[in-house]
Amino acid sequence: MFKTILVPIDLTHKSSYIRILPAAAEEARYHGAQLYVMTVIPDITSGVDWRYAIRGAQEGSEAYSRKKLEQQAQKRIEVLIKEHVPAGGVAVNTLVKHGTIFKEILDTAEEIKANLIILAAYRPSLKDYLLGSNASRVVRHAHCSVMVIRDD
Repeated sequence: MFKTILVPIDLTHKSSYIRILPAAAEEARYHGAQLYVMTVIPDITSGVDWRYAIRGAQEGSEAYSRKKLEQQAQKRIEVLIKEHVPAGGVAVNTLVKHGTIFKEILDTAEEIKANLIILAAYRPSLKDYLLGSNASRVVRHAHCSVMVIRDD
């Protein structure tokens, strides 16, 4: 049923990958699907570590260049896959994107023709009810099935 599964993770929040990666690998193995694990480097500073954000079209400072951040994120994803995706039987691809988180997830899902997006959600705070979380935006706007796995 599912041939391409997209798993967006936030490298700064363990809860976004600790349960998701093994569950996604199991789902991919069951369906014989390709697994894409991605992260998005946000281009806004609101609510994120300013050193991690790249503003606008600028490449950032020497210490925090976009290319350097992408390389670091790529290495981190590879480590997490080794730690949390059981070996054997699953083709895993990695992607690092830059931009608005929910938009990059949706665009990537379209680009790779994902049949399923598996993502983590956390207990919403009041501001999430007013503004909406990235997970809720993905659920509302995705053109494919979305599986949301909540924290305990």
